[in-house]
Amino acid sequence: MTARRDDDWDDIFNDLYDEFGFDMKKVNSEIAKFWESIMKGESDDKMLGPYVYGFSYKVGPDGKPVFQEFGNVPKGRSRLGSGNMEGNYREPLTDVNEDNENIYITYELPGIDKKDIKLTINENNMELKVDKELRKYYKNIELNVPVDTDSAVAKFTNGILDITLKKLDNKRSGKTIKID
Repeated sequence: MTARRDDDWDDIFNDLYDEFGFDMKKVNSEIAKFWESIMKGESDDKMLGPYVYGFSYKVGPDGKPVFQEFGNVPKGRSRLGSGNMEGNYREPLTDVNEDNENIYITYELPGIDKKDIKLTINENNMELKVDKELRKYYKNIELNVPVDTDSAVAKFTNGILDITLKKLDNKRSGKTIKID
Protein backbone atom coordinates (compact mmCIF):
# COMPACT_ATOMS: atom_id res chain seq x y z
CA MET A 1 0.00 0.00 0.00
CA THR A 2 1.38 3.40 -0.96
CA ALA A 3 1.28 6.32 1.43
CA ARG A 4 -0.78 9.29 0.33
CA ARG A 5 1.24 12.46 -0.17
CA ASP A 6 -0.08 15.80 1.08
CA ASP A 7 -0.01 17.25 -2.43
CA ASP A 8 -2.31 14.43 -3.61
CA TRP A 9 -5.12 16.13 -1.66
CA ASP A 10 -4.32 19.42 -3.38
CA ASP A 11 -4.57 17.64 -6.72
CA ILE A 12 -8.00 16.26 -5.84
CA PHE A 13 -9.38 19.67 -4.89
CA ASN A 14 -7.67 21.46 -7.77
CA ASP A 15 -9.23 18.95 -10.17
CA LEU A 16 -12.63 19.56 -8.59
CA TYR A 17 -12.29 23.35 -8.83
CA ASP A 18 -10.94 23.10 -12.39
CA GLU A 19 -13.97 21.05 -13.38
CA PHE A 20 -16.24 23.86 -12.17
CA GLY A 21 -14.11 26.58 -13.79
CA PHE A 22 -13.03 27.95 -10.41
CA ASP A 23 -9.33 28.89 -10.23
CA MET A 24 -8.32 28.50 -6.56
CA LYS A 25 -4.71 29.51 -7.26
CA LYS A 26 -5.97 32.83 -8.62
CA VAL A 27 -8.32 33.31 -5.67
CA ASN A 28 -5.54 32.53 -3.17
CA SER A 29 -3.20 34.91 -5.01
CA GLU A 30 -5.77 37.73 -4.88
CA ILE A 31 -6.39 37.18 -1.17
CA ALA A 32 -2.63 37.19 -0.48
CA LYS A 33 -2.24 40.48 -2.40
CA PHE A 34 -5.11 42.00 -0.45
CA TRP A 35 -3.67 41.07 2.96
CA GLU A 36 -0.18 42.15 1.92
CA SER A 37 -1.46 45.61 0.93
CA ILE A 38 -3.33 45.89 4.25
CA MET A 39 -0.28 44.84 6.29
CA LYS A 40 1.95 47.31 4.44
CA GLY A 41 -0.62 50.08 4.86
CA GLU A 42 -0.84 50.54 1.09
CA SER A 43 -4.58 50.22 0.90
CA ASP A 44 -6.18 53.43 -0.32
CA ASP A 45 -9.49 52.18 1.04
CA LYS A 46 -10.51 53.70 4.38
CA MET A 47 -11.86 50.40 5.64
CA LEU A 48 -11.64 49.35 9.25
CA GLY A 49 -11.32 45.69 10.24
CA PRO A 50 -12.16 43.05 10.92
CA TYR A 51 -11.80 41.92 7.33
CA VAL A 52 -14.15 39.19 6.22
CA TYR A 53 -14.00 37.25 2.97
CA GLY A 54 -15.42 33.95 1.96
CA PHE A 55 -17.51 32.14 -0.57
CA SER A 56 -20.28 29.61 -0.47
CA TYR A 57 -20.93 26.89 -2.99
CA LYS A 58 -24.07 25.05 -3.96
CA VAL A 59 -25.51 23.31 -6.99
CA GLY A 60 -28.08 25.46 -8.79
CA PRO A 61 -31.45 24.24 -10.06
CA ASP A 62 -29.89 23.70 -13.49
CA GLY A 63 -27.29 21.34 -11.98
CA LYS A 64 -24.43 23.81 -12.46
CA PRO A 65 -22.24 25.00 -9.58
CA VAL A 66 -22.99 28.41 -8.07
CA PHE A 67 -20.27 30.26 -6.14
CA GLN A 68 -21.18 33.33 -4.10
CA GLU A 69 -18.84 35.75 -2.37
CA PHE A 70 -19.50 37.40 0.96
CA GLY A 71 -17.54 39.71 3.22
CA ASN A 72 -16.22 43.24 3.25
CA VAL A 73 -13.28 42.98 0.87
CA PRO A 74 -13.14 46.27 -1.06
CA LYS A 75 -14.74 46.30 -4.48
CA GLY A 76 -12.26 45.41 -7.18
CA ARG A 77 -10.01 43.33 -4.90
CA SER A 78 -11.90 40.14 -5.62
CA ARG A 79 -12.37 38.58 -9.04
CA LEU A 80 -15.16 36.11 -8.32
CA GLY A 81 -18.47 37.83 -8.47
CA SER A 82 -20.83 40.69 -8.47
CA GLY A 83 -19.24 43.26 -6.14
CA ASN A 84 -22.65 44.61 -5.17
CA MET A 85 -21.43 46.25 -1.98
CA GLU A 86 -21.15 49.94 -1.36
CA GLY A 87 -18.98 51.87 1.08
CA ASN A 88 -17.59 49.97 4.06
CA TYR A 89 -20.40 47.43 4.13
CA ARG A 90 -19.99 43.70 4.55
CA GLU A 91 -21.90 41.44 2.24
CA PRO A 92 -23.69 38.93 4.46
CA LEU A 93 -23.63 35.24 3.74
CA THR A 94 -26.85 34.76 1.81
CA ASP A 95 -28.70 31.70 0.61
CA VAL A 96 -31.45 31.85 -2.03
CA ASN A 97 -33.64 28.82 -2.74
CA GLU A 98 -36.93 28.36 -4.51
CA ASP A 99 -39.65 25.89 -5.25
CA ASN A 100 -42.61 26.11 -7.65
CA GLU A 101 -44.49 28.64 -5.51
CA ASN A 102 -41.98 30.54 -3.33
CA ILE A 103 -38.52 32.05 -3.12
CA TYR A 104 -36.72 31.62 0.21
CA ILE A 105 -33.90 33.99 1.19
CA THR A 106 -31.72 33.58 4.29
CA TYR A 107 -29.24 36.21 5.49
CA GLU A 108 -26.69 35.67 8.27
CA LEU A 109 -26.44 38.93 10.23
CA PRO A 110 -24.48 38.30 13.45
CA GLY A 111 -24.47 41.07 16.04
CA ILE A 112 -27.54 42.81 14.63
CA ASP A 113 -30.87 43.72 16.22
CA LYS A 114 -34.11 43.45 14.26
CA LYS A 115 -34.67 47.20 14.51
CA ASP A 116 -31.40 47.90 12.63
CA ILE A 117 -32.45 46.06 9.45
CA LYS A 118 -33.84 47.96 6.48
CA LEU A 119 -35.36 45.61 3.91
CA THR A 120 -36.79 46.96 0.64
CA ILE A 121 -38.50 44.87 -2.03
CA ASN A 122 -40.17 45.29 -5.39
CA GLU A 123 -41.38 42.64 -7.85
CA ASN A 124 -37.87 41.95 -9.18
CA ASN A 125 -35.42 43.07 -6.50
CA MET A 126 -34.66 42.84 -2.78
CA GLU A 127 -32.24 45.15 -0.97
CA LEU A 128 -30.99 44.61 2.58
CA LYS A 129 -29.12 47.33 4.44
CA VAL A 130 -27.93 47.51 8.02
CA ASP A 131 -26.25 50.77 8.97
CA LYS A 132 -25.12 50.13 12.54
CA GLU A 133 -21.87 51.84 13.62
CA LEU A 134 -19.75 48.69 14.04
CA ARG A 135 -21.75 46.27 11.88
CA LYS A 136 -22.74 47.42 8.40
CA TYR A 137 -24.26 44.99 5.92
CA TYR A 138 -25.48 45.46 2.38
CA LYS A 139 -26.85 43.04 -0.21
CA ASN A 140 -28.89 43.61 -3.35
CA ILE A 141 -30.53 40.57 -4.94
CA GLU A 142 -32.04 40.60 -8.43
CA LEU A 143 -34.89 38.09 -8.34
CA ASN A 144 -35.17 35.80 -11.37
CA VAL A 145 -38.99 35.81 -11.30
CA PRO A 146 -41.48 38.49 -10.22
CA VAL A 147 -42.80 38.15 -6.66
CA ASP A 148 -45.90 39.31 -4.82
CA THR A 149 -44.48 42.00 -2.52
CA ASP A 150 -47.58 41.88 -0.28
CA SER A 151 -46.91 38.20 0.49
CA ALA A 152 -43.43 38.78 1.96
CA VAL A 153 -42.91 37.17 5.37
CA ALA A 154 -39.71 37.90 7.31
CA LYS A 155 -38.55 36.27 10.56
CA PHE A 156 -35.41 37.26 12.47
CA THR A 157 -34.00 34.89 15.10
CA ASN A 158 -30.49 34.80 16.61
CA GLY A 159 -28.83 36.73 13.77
CA ILE A 160 -30.59 34.79 11.00
CA LEU A 161 -33.11 36.58 8.78
CA ASP A 162 -35.43 34.25 6.84
CA ILE A 163 -37.70 35.67 4.13
CA THR A 164 -40.38 33.90 2.12
CA LEU A 165 -41.69 35.49 -1.07
CA LYS A 166 -44.58 34.14 -3.11
CA LYS A 167 -43.91 34.02 -6.85
CA LEU A 168 -46.43 35.85 -9.00
CA ASP A 169 -48.64 33.52 -10.94
CA ASN A 170 -47.78 33.88 -14.60
CA LYS A 171 -51.31 32.72 -15.42
CA ARG A 172 -52.83 35.94 -14.12
CA SER A 173 -55.75 37.13 -16.16
CA GLY A 174 -54.80 39.99 -18.37
CA LYS A 175 -56.73 42.58 -20.20
CA THR A 176 -57.85 41.79 -23.75
CA ILE A 177 -56.86 44.56 -26.12
CA LYS A 178 -59.07 45.31 -29.09
CA ILE A 179 -57.13 45.84 -32.27
CA ASP A 180 -58.58 48.41 -34.67
